[in-house]
Amino acid sequence: MQIHWLFILNKGGVCLYSKSFTKEYKGIDVNLITPFFSAIFQFSQNVVARDLEELEMGGLRFTFRIENEFIFVLLSDVSVSILFTSTRLLAISDAFFRIYYRMDKLRDVREIENPEFDKTIELIITGAEEIFESRDFYKKIINLFKEMIFSNDITGAALLSTQGNIIYSSLPSEILLSSVKELEIRFMSGVMSLPEAYYSLESGEKVFSSIVSEDITAGLNFFIVLLFDSSVPLGMAEMNLTKTKNAIKKLVLSE
Repeated sequence: MQIHWLFILNKGGVCLYSKSFTKEYKGIDVNLITPFFSAIFQFSQNVVARDLEELEMGGLRFTFRIENEFIFVLLSDVSVSILFTSTRLLAISDAFFRIYYRMDKLRDVREIENPEFDKTIELIITGAEEIFESRDFYKKIINLFKEMIFSNDITGAALLSTQGNIIYSSLPSEILLSSVKELEIRFMSGVMSLPEAYYSLESGEKVFSSIVSEDITAGLNFFIVLLFDSSVPLGMAEMNLTKTKNAIKKLVLSE
């Protein structure tokens, strides 16, 4: 689950900034791909009468954000949550306009070369800026999960930010992907405050998830997923989820 490229274009189709984050697709010719963006945007606006938000092609996803006279584009694997790419683009556009708040700064610029902006982009893409101030707190939650796994209370767990950043996971990849999709659906449908969710696998294992919101976390919002063995009764699994949330509350109060 990777983000491969960022492109920032003006609406005239000129690419002002591009950055590669992985070795895959590193050989993309920016001069070839930007006319493609211009063409699909013109098609979207003239035929569909709306701005393009995403496009999937051959296992890859382009996520778009249009703001003022600029187009922000991320190229990622389709397995990357739309929630994550969308919030990355929002943070990137905010950082861009903080630096280039006067458009005359870009009037004669053909290509942005700004080491400070490069560093900001790296932090946003990795999600590091999102968890920096809370990393000690997150470490405590991760240690709690590891203790629960060691004592056989759970067989796996995941901790995600409500912006789709995967902070920790010991879940099988297919369960993690399902959890990311669940968080994405909650976000897109505007029901982030829903209570716990539960489903059972064919193996009999049970998956419980819950948003842990600011009512107990002093402004922090995140999403936890717990995986229980098939031998654990449903009521016991639900009780352990409640105990986990209460343990997290104690961690907050101890901060």
